[in-house]
Amino acid sequence: MGAGAKHQLVFVDRLLATLVPLRHATTHDVLACWFGVDRSTITRAIGEMRLLLAERGCTISPGVRMRTLAEVVDRLGASGKTGIID
Repeated sequence: MGAGAKHQLVFVDRLLATLVPLRHATTHDVLACWFGVDRSTITRAIGEMRLLLAERGCTISPGVRMRTLAEVVDRLGASGKTGIID
């Protein structure tokens, strides 16, 4: 059929591999061990998922770490964007 590597992780696992490090600062090595795949598979999955999320308006600002609800409200209010807090 097509050339190139096939996905070793299903969509939900690729999404988890993308979101878990944002919440828990998990390394790609730890994720690779957790999912039983090579580190490069995790890196590729995260890159693909971040693009999909960005296309739908979900972006992650590098270097921005908000620790309180007040910081989140201030940042969103200044930018005019909406946010999802878990």
